[in-house]
Amino acid sequence: MSVDSDYRFRGYSLSYGKPVASAQLSYDDKSGIYLNGAITGVERTGTVDFLGYQANVGYARRITPSVSFDAGVVHSLYRYRFDNFRYSSSYDEAYVGLNTHNVSTRISYSPHYLRTGVSTLYGEVEGSFQPADKWRVSGHVGALKYLTTPDYLDGHSRFDWRVSASREFGKLELHSSLSGGTPRNRYANDIGKSGIALTAGASFNF
Repeated sequence: MSVDSDYRFRGYSLSYGKPVASAQLSYDDKSGIYLNGAITGVERTGTVDFLGYQANVGYARRITPSVSFDAGVVHSLYRYRFDNFRYSSSYDEAYVGLNTHNVSTRISYSPHYLRTGVSTLYGEVEGSFQPADKWRVSGHVGALKYLTTPDYLDGHSRFDWRVSASREFGKLELHSSLSGGTPRNRYANDIGKSGIALTAGASFNF
């Protein structure tokens, strides 16, 4: 279970700066198969509204004692509300990745990234280290490349980054992140709100 001051996704706020609460359930099997599911709610005008869900199935295998490989698919859906107007966006994405020590790399392909007819490749690198006991600092950089786009999108590549720090207190974790993305949105119906943002939150692991 977690609460955060904003829901940031690849450099964009999908909750438009509103606080969110999420519940996530994960299962890792000895065979290498893993499953993840999450659902998120957002605070809007004093009430809690459904923001989205994510479902993920994958397979991980160790290649060497320090290097592992994983691959899988993700399905995500997000719901937006502007005044009395609501609409939803979803996408399916397949990915492959390599993990070594505290660094992971992944490349993902989506045939319909949040809109029909928009296919994309997304590459990302993430690393972390522990400067002290129960502290963790991590960094992330990503790049989204449009392969096919409709006329209303310019098709320019997008880049995002994030720097995070967290502190464990038993099963409770407090965390904060500074993140951003470029370029800024150019279309009213584009997803989310871009720009540099500082967020904070807490997670409780059962």
